[in-house]
Amino acid sequence: MRYYSNYEQRPTRGSFFSNSIVNKIILANVVVFLLQVMLRPQFTSLFALTPRAVIQDFYFWQLLTYMFLHGGFFHLFFNMLITWFFGSTLETVWGSQKFLKYYLTCGLGGGIFFMIFNFNGAVVGASGAVFGLYLAYGILFPNNHVYIYFLFPVRAKYFVAVIALFQLAHGISGPSGVAYFAHLGGMVAGLFFFSREIANTNSWRRVAGLVGNYKQTRREGYEEQEIAKIDSILDKIASKGYENLSSTEKRILENYSRKQKEDSE
Repeated sequence: MRYYSNYEQRPTRGSFFSNSIVNKIILANVVVFLLQVMLRPQFTSLFALTPRAVIQDFYFWQLLTYMFLHGGFFHLFFNMLITWFFGSTLETVWGSQKFLKYYLTCGLGGGIFFMIFNFNGAVVGASGAVFGLYLAYGILFPNNHVYIYFLFPVRAKYFVAVIALFQLAHGISGPSGVAYFAHLGGMVAGLFFFSREIANTNSWRRVAGLVGNYKQTRREGYEEQEIAKIDSILDKIASKGYENLSSTEKRILENYSRKQKEDSE
């Protein structure tokens, strides 16, 4: 299946050439893939996730490195395309540091699940992290549309539920050439990452990744009129979702977010 997020409803479009963590991740994957092509199979066997090697030979780095290797050009291309579509949105909302932590957490979760359910196998690919991105997008933007095969729109929350059930059903059906449990592991790791926020009803203000800065801004004497505007916009996100903001509200929120990033640098 091929998936595509509703581009117009993302917080910012971003640039493929921007100096973002998402683009650095994509570049790292491309560089590693070129090394695979030049140095295989020794390179792949050393850095792919092989559970038996991790346990018996203490190749613990494979839990991290496997997510930067791929089984072929199209495996790399679609994983990176999806990372860019969904990851650009999440990095805009969270900031680079939190996004990177989430991405690696989901990749590690995918690797751990693979080890549990496929001890005698081996796996490469960023799919565990990618499925974590699906989950995050579905939680943060549940009513945005995702286009399956670029044609069929479905709300993100339903899309995430369906692909999770799909991975589980195929995973328990028996061995195959697809690491379904690695995909599930990425989503489970994402759930743990979100667990605090999911447990807290008011956490949807944190969905925009702005509340911590917002409270700090109050303490620093931000003008009350501007505080009231941001407060109203965050309430609207909490109740109706980001996609229902007006263009003016989105611009106010983006300007506020940009100011906080500049102040923190």
